[in-house]
Amino acid sequence: MDWLQKILANAVYGDDGKLDVEATMKKINEEASKHIIPKEQYNGKVKELDAANKTIGELKKGNADNETLQKAIKDHEATIKQLKADHDKEIKGMRIDAAISKVLADNNAKHADLLSGKFDREKLIVAEDGTVSGLDEQMKGLKESYKDLFGATVSGRTPANPEGRNNVPTFESLVNNADTMTAEEVAAQFAALETK
Repeated sequence: MDWLQKILANAVYGDDGKLDVEATMKKINEEASKHIIPKEQYNGKVKELDAANKTIGELKKGNADNETLQKAIKDHEATIKQLKADHDKEIKGMRIDAAISKVLADNNAKHADLLSGKFDREKLIVAEDGTVSGLDEQMKGLKESYKDLFGATVSGRTPANPEGRNNVPTFESLVNNADTMTAEEVAAQFAALETK
């Protein structure tokens, strides 16, 4: 997921300061094919693997006498076992990379691509449900060792804006508050109402 994080970090913004969604999506679509396997392709490989296992099983039953065939079957079984192990290792690596990227983003890391290499991936454990344990301990160590590579956590509360407006007065609020306002304040709010 580092490739996506790099794209989003360098996202294109328009003159109005808003994210240019089309340009950003174009970059994502260009890079996605290099990093993501389409679901149809994945499902196709799973079906091929199931068909190969079924064929091997049938060949074992029908050709128990043929030594050459039995050797070929054993070779294919070993290949399938190795492919499955490689696939599981790749999926585990992807889950660990995604978890590292997320924990770095959650902790306001300034240079996540540099810090992601500091994690000891051998000490991280991926559970059956896909959660990764051991990240928090390593994250604490990184935050202590590389304090300057983490942004300050901004805290506070959202300012009150109960009416959901941009402080544009309404006629009712002008009438209700006129007794506590100066003539200049009443005139300014009345002028704001006219421009609205």
